[in-house]
Amino acid sequence: MKLIIADDEKLIRASIRSMVQDVESSWQIVGEGANGEELLELVKEHKPNVAIIDIRMPRMNGLEAMRLGKVISPCTKWIILSGFSDFAYVQEALQLGASDYLLKPVNPFDLERALTNTAKHNKEFVQMHNQQFENSLFALCNGLTTLKFEELDSVYVQGWFIGAVIIVDTTITGKSLSDLTCAFYDDLRESMTRMLVYGMNFAMVSLPDGECAAIGSWDPAKGADCREQVQQFFEGLAGVAEPYRQEGLAITILQTGECRGFDQLNAQLAQLGEWSHLRVVRGVGQRIGYVELEGEAQVPEKCKISQLFCSIKQHLYFRAYLNYQTAVGELEGLLLAGKQGLNAQTRQAIHLYMVQALGIGGASDAARPESEVIRELREIGESKLREIKPREPVTADLIEQVVQYLEQHYMDDIGIGSIAQQLNVSANYLSMLFNKKTGTPFVKYLTNIRMLKAKELLLNTNLQVKQIAEKVGYYSTRHFTKLFVENCSSYPSDFRKSHA
Repeated sequence: MKLIIADDEKLIRASIRSMVQDVESSWQIVGEGANGEELLELVKEHKPNVAIIDIRMPRMNGLEAMRLGKVISPCTKWIILSGFSDFAYVQEALQLGASDYLLKPVNPFDLERALTNTAKHNKEFVQMHNQQFENSLFALCNGLTTLKFEELDSVYVQGWFIGAVIIVDTTITGKSLSDLTCAFYDDLRESMTRMLVYGMNFAMVSLPDGECAAIGSWDPAKGADCREQVQQFFEGLAGVAEPYRQEGLAITILQTGECRGFDQLNAQLAQLGEWSHLRVVRGVGQRIGYVELEGEAQVPEKCKISQLFCSIKQHLYFRAYLNYQTAVGELEGLLLAGKQGLNAQTRQAIHLYMVQALGIGGASDAARPESEVIRELREIGESKLREIKPREPVTADLIEQVVQYLEQHYMDDIGIGSIAQQLNVSANYLSMLFNKKTGTPFVKYLTNIRMLKAKELLLNTNLQVKQIAEKVGYYSTRHFTKLFVENCSSYPSDFRKSHA
C-alpha cells in the first residue's frame, strides 16, 4: 500500500519514515514533501492509499492541501499531524474527512494504530494482517514461541477461536493423492480469503503430528458480525470437501468448540488429535464436533476398536507384517468376545472406514458379520504385506532427500506439504517418518536451520536484522525476532553485540 509523508521538518519526516518501516505491514513510502505544494504534486503522481501530513506547513498549509488533494485523489485517506495548540485545526481537518490525527512528538504505537484504523477496510491490508496472524499461530501451535511475547489484550489472549483438524483417509497414493489434497487446500484457502474482513482472522497451519488445521478467530470489539461469519465458514467446511468425496477417499473434519484465547484452542486441538481415531466408529467423511467425540470417548469398547483399526491402517502403510497381524488378532478377540455386539450405526461407520481407508469391501457389504471382517483383514495382510519388501531402505533415503532439500531451500517458503508433494507421499506419513528418523519434528528442524544461518549472518555480515530475516525465510521482522529470542534467549541485535 502506498503512503506519502509531508512535513516541513526533515527530522520529523525521517522519524515517521523509520516508524512506518518498523510496522509489520506492506506500506510503501512513495514520496516525501516539505510543504503543501510538494504534497499535492506527490498525490497527483502516486494516488496514495494514505497521506500523513502536518497541519502547519509553508506555502500551503495541510488543511488547504488536503482539500485540494481529496479532489485529485478521492480514495486517499488522510492522517493529520498537529501540536497541542492546533486543536481547532484538528477539528476542521476531521470535518473535512481526515481519518485520524496524531500529536507531536509521534508515538510509534499511536502511528501503527492510526494506520490500522485508516486502512482496516482495505483488502490488501486485511490480508497482510491475516498473514501475520497465520505466522504467529503456526509458531504457537508448533511450540516455536509462547504467549509471553503477546500483549495481554492481543487476539491470542482475549480473542475467540474455532479450530478444525482435517484428516484424509484414503487408499490413493503418490502424485494423485498429492494433487487432490493440494486442490482441496487451495479451495479451502480461497474460501477463507473470500470471507475475510477486518475483525476476524483465518489460518491454515500444520500441527506437530503433520495434520492440517483450519483456524478462525474473531475480536468482538472489532466487528459484531465476525463471530457469525466465522461460524458460517466452519459450517461450510463439509461443502468445500464435498467435491472431493469418492470411493477410496474421505475428508473428515474434527471441530473444536468456541475457545477463549489460544491456550484453550490449543488444548482442544491436542485433544481432538488424541480422539481422532474415534472417527472410525463415528463415521469418516463428515464434520464431527468436540462434544460428539467426547461422548464416544466415554465408551471403552469403541475407543479400543477404533484405535486398533487405525493401527491396522498404519501397519499396512508401513508394511509392518507382524504388527499388522497382531493388531488384527486383538481386534478379532474384541469383536468376537463382545456380548452385546455393535449397533447398526457403528457397524456402518466401521464399514465405511474399511472401504475408504483400507480398500476393503463395497457398499453392499455393510451387514457382514464380524468374523467375515476379520477374515478379509487377514487376507489383505497376506496378499499385500508379504509380497512387498519393507520400506526401510527407501525411507532412509527419503529422509536424506528431505534434509538435503532443507539445507538448500531453507530460505524459501516451504513446508512439509510442499515437500511431500514433490516426493509423492502424504504429508502425514512424511512428518511421522521425519520425526522418527531425526528425533525432531519437521517444523523445529527447519527453524533450527534458519536460526543457525541467522546467527552466521549476524556474526559475519553488517546486514540489518530485517535483511537477515528475509535471507533465512521470514518476511516479518517481528515474527523472526520472536523465534530468535525463543530459540537463542537473546534479541538478534544483542546477540550480535555480545559476540562482536
